[in-house]
Amino acid sequence: MSINEFDTTGHKCVKMLLKIRARMAELPAGEQLVVISDDPTSIYDLPAWCHLMRHEYVGYESDGTIYRHTLAVTADSARVTAGKVWAPPA
Repeated sequence: MSINEFDTTGHKCVKMLLKIRARMAELPAGEQLVVISDDPTSIYDLPAWCHLMRHEYVGYESDGTIYRHTLAVTADSARVTAGKVWAPPA
């Protein structure tokens, strides 16, 4: 298992989730993605989104302005084709 970092600072909910969805599509099951965000609503949005996509939401850390969320791709994760984030998940 490896851990990858993905910076989404400056992006809010919908754009951030589309970028994360595309990045997660590139990762095999067992990989983790640390999402760096400055969106305070990400502490609510990302756990809910992970639940819907069947990814594992591991948790987050924050210094008050920057949030570091850890997400994991599972064997049951809903997958999309990389580059086609609008396609329905498989």
